[in-house]
Amino acid sequence: MWREMVKSETPWTCPMPAIFEDRLTPFQKAMVVNVINTNKLIGSLKQFVLEELGKLFIESPPFDLEGCLADSTNIAPIIFILSPGADPIAYLKNLAV
Repeated sequence: MWREMVKSETPWTCPMPAIFEDRLTPFQKAMVVNVINTNKLIGSLKQFVLEELGKLFIESPPFDLEGCLADSTNIAPIIFILSPGADPIAYLKNLAV
């Protein structure tokens, strides 16, 4: 069982030994995955948040520039924090027309 978790691309989906399955909390299971394969911590924590809090907390909402424009004023401007590769210029030009 442990070998499956080490080799798996998604170790948080692998079943744990029965002794751990019943005794560990979901957060403790995520930490076990971290100990076994530190490169898989993000996926494991996403799964934990999904199970404990729901899908709302792991998915980004769609960007609504029109809604942002409606909320902005001349003293409360829109500020963009862009990730690498993001380019809102075309969207802004379409909105300006």
